Amino acid sequence: MRICIVTPYFTPFVRGNEYGLAESLSKLGNDVTILTSKSKAPREKAVFDGSIDKSLPFDVIYLKTVTDLFENPVVTGVFSKVTRKFDVVMLQEDYPLICHMAYFAAKRYGITTVLSSERTYIPFDFKKRLGLAFFDSSISQLVRENVDILTTHCTASKKFLKDVIGVKRNIEVIHVGVDCELFKPIKEPMNYIGYGCEDLRILSVSRFHKYKGLEYLIRAMKKVIDEVNAKLYILGKGEEELYLKNLTKGLGISGHVEFITTSIPNEEMPHVYSSCDIYVQPSVIEPYGIAVLEAMACGKPVVGTNVGGLLDTIVHGKTGFRVKPASSKKIAEYILQLSKDKLRRKLGKNARRRAEKFDWIEISKRYIKLIEN
Repeated sequence: MRICIVTPYFTPFVRGNEYGLAESLSKLGNDVTILTSKSKAPREKAVFDGSIDKSLPFDVIYLKTVTDLFENPVVTGVFSKVTRKFDVVMLQEDYPLICHMAYFAAKRYGITTVLSSERTYIPFDFKKRLGLAFFDSSISQLVRENVDILTTHCTASKKFLKDVIGVKRNIEVIHVGVDCELFKPIKEPMNYIGYGCEDLRILSVSRFHKYKGLEYLIRAMKKVIDEVNAKLYILGKGEEELYLKNLTKGLGISGHVEFITTSIPNEEMPHVYSSCDIYVQPSVIEPYGIAVLEAMACGKPVVGTNVGGLLDTIVHGKTGFRVKPASSKKIAEYILQLSKDKLRRKLGKNARRRAEKFDWIEISKRYIKLIEN
């Protein structure tokens, strides 16, 4: 099958949803092309990432970008690239202009169209909110209602489209996946975050953004270190770095929190996850939470919030624990529960088994089955 994946941004070294989907579809014998802009994704500038050291197993076409309006690149050349040579065009969100143009280009030739959405919230930023409102009442609505297949990445996103946006048609939930061949438990990982030390090692991989709720994890550490010897490692970068570091100092726990802002290649991230004892995702808003799945695939129990995709991936009490957003007290409580070796190992094994159900190959097979039917 000849598949075109259309996405506003594509940064190979970030290895987001588009990369995993394209790679796994290629492994299943499909001819995959990614169509994207030349703009740099916001996460390329403000996320913990690394470089890739191997050639891509699919083609990437970067279109000329005229401008970028509120994280929505305006490009040229879509109609000349989306041609009858493709069997399927997969649109990676409902609001980017590049996806709108690709939809109309595909319709010219009767190409099957698939739209996937990860939206679970209305942005706080007024300009973004205004822009989305405009598209939701016009062209985005037209695309959503007329694509051949409409999917969301998680149950929360489906509920958002139904209850908030007002989508009436059928929506299939097909989750974001994880590469379980790459992300797996490593018995003797490289020493990125104090592997081998006696402290309880807690890890969070995240942008330093208020949506990610890192301040609540840092505040939880104040309670945790009163009970056990522990150290928190936060991997990432972003606009809240100074605030979070000052918060750590103000709480008097600088010796128990380490910020790591240097890049680590994606292929070495399994070593990072395998070096920790507990993974925590304290997000206030989280469309999906790929890092949670990666940590689970590496056999780590997780503590996350009751938001977005975490509601689907974390099974409370079996693979980890879920808490209300902004609940430092509960985060600390569950970290302390997981400080017990027996429970931590049990939930870690369960987490690996759970992650295997989200392997990218299995996710791609679901897409193929849906398209063929």
